[in-house]
Amino acid sequence: MPDTSTTYISKFAPKSHFITDAGSITQTQAQAFGPVSADVYKLTSNFTISGSGTDVFAACSGVVFIQPQMGSTDKVNVILRPFTQPIVGFNIKYFIYRGLGINDFFAAGKVIAASSSTSDLINSVNASFASFYGTGTVPDFLASFIGYDPANQADSLLLDDFFFKQSTYTAGTEDPGTAYELPKVNLGDSIGTFVAGECGFDIVLNYGDYRLPTPNTGFIFDLAYARAASASIDLSGTSDAQVKKITREHIFQFLDIAAYYGFHTDNNGVVVTDSSGTKVNKTGGSIYTDVLSNFYTKNNLYLYIQSDRTRSYNFYGNYNISATDTNSLLMGATADSLAERTYDTNGWPVIIDHAAQNRTDDRNQLFLRLVTDNNVNTMLYGQVAQIDNAQANNFCDADDLQLPPDTNGNPSTLTKVITLSNPATGPDGAKLNVATFNILIYQGQTYDYVAGQVTDVNGVTTDVLAEPDFFDDVFDLLNATPLLKAGDTPYTTLVSQRVKLINHYYNNTQYGISAVQTTIINDQIDTGDPTTPTLDRVTYISETIDILNDVVATLGTVSQDTQSSPTAAGNRSYSLPAPFYYDLQPFNDVADNSLSINGVVIKTTDNTLPNKIVLGISKTENTFLQAVLGVDNFKNPRLFLVDLFPGANQLISEDGTVYQKFQLTIVGEGTNGELSLAYPDEDVIVYSIDLKSYFSKAYSDYIKSEQIQSLYLDLEISL
Repeated sequence: MPDTSTTYISKFAPKSHFITDAGSITQTQAQAFGPVSADVYKLTSNFTISGSGTDVFAACSGVVFIQPQMGSTDKVNVILRPFTQPIVGFNIKYFIYRGLGINDFFAAGKVIAASSSTSDLINSVNASFASFYGTGTVPDFLASFIGYDPANQADSLLLDDFFFKQSTYTAGTEDPGTAYELPKVNLGDSIGTFVAGECGFDIVLNYGDYRLPTPNTGFIFDLAYARAASASIDLSGTSDAQVKKITREHIFQFLDIAAYYGFHTDNNGVVVTDSSGTKVNKTGGSIYTDVLSNFYTKNNLYLYIQSDRTRSYNFYGNYNISATDTNSLLMGATADSLAERTYDTNGWPVIIDHAAQNRTDDRNQLFLRLVTDNNVNTMLYGQVAQIDNAQANNFCDADDLQLPPDTNGNPSTLTKVITLSNPATGPDGAKLNVATFNILIYQGQTYDYVAGQVTDVNGVTTDVLAEPDFFDDVFDLLNATPLLKAGDTPYTTLVSQRVKLINHYYNNTQYGISAVQTTIINDQIDTGDPTTPTLDRVTYISETIDILNDVVATLGTVSQDTQSSPTAAGNRSYSLPAPFYYDLQPFNDVADNSLSINGVVIKTTDNTLPNKIVLGISKTENTFLQAVLGVDNFKNPRLFLVDLFPGANQLISEDGTVYQKFQLTIVGEGTNGELSLAYPDEDVIVYSIDLKSYFSKAYSDYIKSEQIQSLYLDLEISL
């Protein structure tokens, strides 16, 4: 039965402008976004524009980059990177418009002059260019000044190189490769016009502003992709099954145009349209009628389920219902009509539902049961979804998902029925989905790593297996570098926007679940030693974006603070944001000749349990860990804590401090997909007193106690 004690309230409130005149669009099945076959998945929503001169509008405020369309002399593509996100809390990396007329922008290598018929974009850049030179002589406005220089921009260059350019000046002259400024547009500004015929639109989700070493297994957002008339993932030339499986994961980063705008019909959303220069706000059902009706996919619900290690549900094959097939969940349009099925559509990790439902209200429901072994870390979160029978706040914990044993005492291997609901349209008895997307994050099965091997007296070698705990598999992007750096400073911040779940389960007590993003901070701290006055550090931090507090927890609740704004003291050293602070508890490590350790504990000024996990090591220690990645060629690597005293990891110092001691290692996917641990050549040892703050001796040695009074004062001022 649905939980009627809580009511779902959307946090998104999206607002976007539609990209063109919806009435000028038609779309066939062949043009539509999504799976074409087991080997081909269309990333571009192509469509046909019925007439020339159809205006194109900025979906949101942002920065634009114009590129020639491959294979055409009269078309360009426009890449829009938002600086004001249209869906707060769900970030878009790029909107890509494919098939605009080049004459709306350039002529003879120059930006065209502003006139009564030119776009808002062209009018704006011309005004800015003229203003820059004031009353002086205005030079030719070359196309390269706004980034359009295809003769000197190879297909292999990355889009990020242009949106995050690093300019170099010598004797007052800028490097010609970066001597441009990408234009800005506001929501609803006209950009240009579509050329009659087939055009397209891509929507790319943002996982964070960082760069990984090449080669890597991520999708490559280069100029070849940006310049294409249409983009697809094509696996027909790939024979390696593991490479195919990993490449299929890329579809999580792309959205269908119909699902994106259909998402606005719910969630208090608004879609702005333009009718002959008049802006009109569309809401609710009018979005379906006036914006979506000509899209072939207008009734598609895309259900994405992210699971272990941010891979798709059953990526590791650990959610199969039985050993005889790959069915991994039950699904149906009613709670009593569930049927086994695989998590995929044509082999791609997404379920696309477009079936009519026998309903009379304005919402369709989808009912699911997922596989579980009922472990304490089982948890579900609707990152972008309405879970009608969620425990609270779109979360379900292990107790809520678990069913009672059967009459023979056997535990259920499936969760309770999970009810999703989404907007519907059409006549009673034949309700169709309004195109949208749901993203669930689910963890329900324990899984093993190969931690090592042992050989018995007969020479038989067997794997030694280990299981992760709540900390492991949270911190990723171990060898990434941030694209943004604030000037000449050692302080950098790198955010991984893929959401993970952390279960706050301590001493057999459930305190709640956090949905988190993670941040990696490089900084320096003063040592007080004149020979080595500073220490370079790396801090891994979980930043809570949403939370479930367990109402039955009796020993406290988890902090509700969901700030994710790392602060730098003097632009060099990271400090915890309020209400969190460090408390010092020095102790001696009885397992290492009473080595003196500056113990660090995270506390809050309101005495709630901190919802952060912080791991701090020196940059040198981090380099030891990064070296493993190059040797073992791991895919999807994460940090992993190995208990140095398995079964009895709690140690007690001479002064009575209870602490734990770990070796920090790397876990990742090998070439065959098997998860295994790898150890750095130099041991990286970390300690924890509270299972919130993890620190190496080198990292904690120079941390000083914080003045709690000032934290209270800061909170009062900020309020």
